[in-house]
Amino acid sequence: MSDQNIATMNDWASAQRRWAQEAGSRAADYPDPPALTGKKELIWDEDDHPVRNYARLGRQLAAAGDLYRRPDYASSLLLVPAGPDAAPAVIDKGARLAAVVADRVRVRVVKAGNTRGGQIPAGHLTTMLACEAFLQQFPPLDGVVKAPHYLSDFTLISPGYHDGGPGQRLLYVGPVADVADSTDAIEAFLNVMPFATDADRTNAVGGALTVLLRNHWPGAKPAVVATATKSHAGKDTLVAFAAGSAPKLSVSYEATDWALQKAVVAALKQYPETGVLNVENARLGRGDRQIASAFLERLLTDPEPVLFSTGTGIPARVKNHVVVTVTTNHGTVSEDLMNRALPIHLNPVGDVADRRPAIGNPKLEYLPKNRARIEAELRGMVERWKAAGRPLDERVCHPFTDWARTVGGILLANGFTDFLGNYRARKSADDPVRRGLGLLGTARPDVWLRPDDWARLAVTLGLVKAVIPDGECDTDKSRERGVGVVLSAHRDETFVAETDDAVVSLVLEKKRARFGAGEATTRYRFATLRATPMPEDEVVNAAAQEV
Repeated sequence: MSDQNIATMNDWASAQRRWAQEAGSRAADYPDPPALTGKKELIWDEDDHPVRNYARLGRQLAAAGDLYRRPDYASSLLLVPAGPDAAPAVIDKGARLAAVVADRVRVRVVKAGNTRGGQIPAGHLTTMLACEAFLQQFPPLDGVVKAPHYLSDFTLISPGYHDGGPGQRLLYVGPVADVADSTDAIEAFLNVMPFATDADRTNAVGGALTVLLRNHWPGAKPAVVATATKSHAGKDTLVAFAAGSAPKLSVSYEATDWALQKAVVAALKQYPETGVLNVENARLGRGDRQIASAFLERLLTDPEPVLFSTGTGIPARVKNHVVVTVTTNHGTVSEDLMNRALPIHLNPVGDVADRRPAIGNPKLEYLPKNRARIEAELRGMVERWKAAGRPLDERVCHPFTDWARTVGGILLANGFTDFLGNYRARKSADDPVRRGLGLLGTARPDVWLRPDDWARLAVTLGLVKAVIPDGECDTDKSRERGVGVVLSAHRDETFVAETDDAVVSLVLEKKRARFGAGEATTRYRFATLRATPMPEDEVVNAAAQEV
């Protein structure tokens, strides 16, 4: 044999040894298929009724522990490999099921007592994936989660499979959840944020709890609406605090509703695991009076919305476990959205560029470093609430009643008060119609006036566009008619407005009666409920004032 041939054989032998070593290393990354290590055979009897064969095979496959049925009726299987990065694979074709069976079960096909081979006929494999006799051997799976979840009964899940009922049948592949016994990290963050009121501060924690419990109250939890008086006030930081480690997806606000719907639908279909949908930096378009979206209103109130928009593929129905957040500077939000909102307002004083928080940059430094701790503290709040008997906050008033009373109860059990205490005030401030009516009322409080008088006052105050519908603004008569319609629609509602020296709460009243000696007329008044004086600043030195 030539030296060249010997060298070639040596190279080949070395390559074989390397391949064997690498193969052994690769094999260590994956568990051995049960069909290789097990000795038990499954007898597939062609003379028996098919459903009995299907049930026997299903039971043995289910014993492997990594197969689940999809939640819909007769809708195939899911394969979920072990590990924290597990992603379910859909087994919806006979060929894919054949590979699954080959790895997990030693099959012997017999007919008339004679062995016919070890491969189940392909027709049976396809049929089984839509057959309940087979599928009912596997636990149903609504989702694979990597972050700790609370089931519908507020049980904190541990690693493994949990059946919390339809929509809550989850496989948790993360570690044991940490539960903290304090709120120190949360308080440190809240203390550096420029909240306008204590209610805004409490609502921020309420928003974080809503995200933590986002698989509760489908179609009955609010949008977190973060507003601010200036740019870079911390709205995005606030959303990052509330979102925590939940998968967050941001889309830009579109004044045209179909465009916003298309962007949101495409995003949620591409990333179905999204936990927080952030509609960021919403601004008024040219000619727009308010930030509004009929699509977002439907999304917030539909327990199982159908995601569809032209150009985004076929419709898809999903469980509504997404928390919507909206951020805006100065943009007034429609009444319909504000009715479905958890409002949080930031009011920084001075140049935001000069801020030097004691905790460092809240968004880029503190939150990433303390995210796990903050979430452990939020879970601790829930656990303390459970230990206290799960009290509900019966004082809060919000259209999403169950959500408000539960989150309010958790906050109260942990010393956070004033939840939703700013709800009416923010509705008045952020809804252009309500804000206009509040200003109208503070101009002539406690006085009964006819619609034409209120219309003339609206003209004087420059509030025509705010309190009179479009198309009713051109003439005295149309303005009288338009303001009457708006006042009637808001009868018995409460408004909050600021004057130069007080914060005033008013209730709008309507009465038809004889005012004086004339005929009966319909009049309206804004009756003062309370007026809270503005705190005085210190006296300014006269000499310094002159300078």
